[in-house]
Amino acid sequence: MNNFYELLAEKAHCRPTRAFITEDRRSFSYGQFLAYADELAARAPARRGDACLILADTFTRQAAAFFAAQKIGARPILLHHGLAAEEERAILRENGLQGLWRLSAEGESYESLEVPQRFVDTRDCLGVLSSGSTGTPKVMYRTYESWAGFFPVQNPVFGVDGDTRMFLHGSLSFTGNMNSFLSALYEGASVVTGLRLGLRAWEPLLRAHRANVLYLVPAKLRLLASAKEPFPDVRSVFTGSQLVTDKLLARLRTVLPNARIVLYYGASELNYITYTELSDAPRDSASLGRPFPGVGVSVRDGMIYVDTPFHVSGAEIPFTVRDMGRMNEKGELVFLGRREAWVNKGGFKISCARVENVLQGLEGVASAAVLPMADEARGDELAAFVVKEPEADEGVVRRAVRKALKPVEMPGRLVFLPELPLNDRGKLDVPRLWVMAGVNND
Repeated sequence: MNNFYELLAEKAHCRPTRAFITEDRRSFSYGQFLAYADELAARAPARRGDACLILADTFTRQAAAFFAAQKIGARPILLHHGLAAEEERAILRENGLQGLWRLSAEGESYESLEVPQRFVDTRDCLGVLSSGSTGTPKVMYRTYESWAGFFPVQNPVFGVDGDTRMFLHGSLSFTGNMNSFLSALYEGASVVTGLRLGLRAWEPLLRAHRANVLYLVPAKLRLLASAKEPFPDVRSVFTGSQLVTDKLLARLRTVLPNARIVLYYGASELNYITYTELSDAPRDSASLGRPFPGVGVSVRDGMIYVDTPFHVSGAEIPFTVRDMGRMNEKGELVFLGRREAWVNKGGFKISCARVENVLQGLEGVASAAVLPMADEARGDELAAFVVKEPEADEGVVRRAVRKALKPVEMPGRLVFLPELPLNDRGKLDVPRLWVMAGVNND
């Protein structure tokens, strides 16, 4: 097997009428989706060997163009939504890409660049984008085996098999969504999704298709946790990218009474690193569990290093994404935040992740985010953004924050917002957050 188009073709041959993708009211069997990808491949503007950005307006168009590009031997890279034109051009230019293929309900277009083809590994069949939290997102290339080779390890942990009806939401440019989608394809399973965000849009889909496996980041699980009636068909939930508080876990137990809930730790450059099954027993909410089989984890000078054969091409192993952590006495990895998300405040080093975790667990707090903030007078400072529960009193929440934190941990700015903005990957939209809060963090 050389790419994921070949995997789709194999599954369509074995299970042509099996439901593959349902997006809102539109459904495709494996056979139908292969035909859709073939139709796109017949008019795909990229050439064999091209590294090609793809910007599609829906999940199904993203997926079909992804497979179509691989059929013709190009290397697709799915582009995040909502980027400015200059940001798109910077990604093309700085990564030496050959073109940008746009697909929407209005039609298709292709912007071609006369850029020499670059090969990291001739077996590379796709690219993924880094988060781009600092600077222009970087394209990282992967071989088929570097991703699919790990599915036999991760799928039993997450409860993904041939009978799975997986619900997920958001753009496939988010590697968590792409990994989950491809893991379902690997098993010949079904995937259900929708274009809109929120419980009101998701609940009919979950119930109508009897979704039994969920992949949602914690910020989206909070939306699901507000359901009035339980979802008894759900047997497995896996989530990551953010920590899960005891408060959120308790709510999920109510709406997902039959589900096993697994929290993972991973990175765009690697496959999954550690996991833990969340139980009602007392736990350290910063614990990310033990390593997956075959994955080595170590901590040097407070920084997490990972030893795994499953990674982007050219990665130096052991690899670090500059996350900070420690191993506890149980052999579990405890997350202490990104190195860049620590603040030196008056000589005290403070983890934004730790303060955020404390705020998330307070009564009356629906969600919270904590970020480093520049302060002309005091240097580094913390900024906290809080969404309170509808019935909570802001003054009571402020007093709870002061009581829960050490004086040196108190944020220089504590801003209450109606919601925390998310990008199309389900992650915090930091630039929009600063604008919403009226905070200049230049």
